[in-house]
Amino acid sequence: MNFDVKKIFFPSVGVNLVFNINTDFPISKSSIIYDADFKKQTITLAQPNPPISLDTHFQQLHLTTVVDMNQRRLRIGIRCRPIQVISNYPMAGGLPVKALVVQYNLPATETNIRSAFRLPMTSRYTVKAKIIYNKQEYRTPGDFKIKDISFSGLALVILERKKKRNTPLSILKVGTEMIMGLALVDRIQPGAIGTFPVSVQVVRINMNYSETHILIGLKIINITKKNQEVLNRFIHTAQIEELKRISKKG
Repeated sequence: MNFDVKKIFFPSVGVNLVFNINTDFPISKSSIIYDADFKKQTITLAQPNPPISLDTHFQQLHLTTVVDMNQRRLRIGIRCRPIQVISNYPMAGGLPVKALVVQYNLPATETNIRSAFRLPMTSRYTVKAKIIYNKQEYRTPGDFKIKDISFSGLALVILERKKKRNTPLSILKVGTEMIMGLALVDRIQPGAIGTFPVSVQVVRINMNYSETHILIGLKIINITKKNQEVLNRFIHTAQIEELKRISKKG
């Protein structure tokens, strides 16, 4: 299928810059298009957070967005590379903002991201959780912290030792399945946006995350359709608010 870049990647469209899209652990950063020069094959974007420099290391970089086509929702991507960082990009009727210019290569193709967008925890958007493991309950933030969450899983940061003993969650093994309770929190709203259980499975462990902590990746293996919609809406809303914050920040 042929995709017309001019009809997909135009100013004001929300996009994702995806690093290493063909690996098991791609990284996705939200942005928005400020301008496009289709003759030069360049697109000017809002700088994501944290910002990208010309020295940012990656194997692959794709610019992607979701479009409705033939009664289907498709993610379309183009391979690109950063060519310019702009400190004071003039916005129409507003303050200058930080921007990034990428040069893209055709063709645009239907693209799949193996790992969904990861929402880092912030001062506004956070997730409280408890884990039931070996008939014991472990809760945030005392027993573990949530680093980020996506439509498909979570990353947990766990203290490896307490008083020279391994903490129970630090000795989890890849493949272990557990029940987890989640509470999605927007701190400017009272109470939790959603509270529900999910089944999770340990899919990766990074013992070298820091000198004192390990990082554990969990895959969501069982969630109701209703609760999945609540989670998706929470992540999507947080993405939009982050885009607004990026656009206003000069």
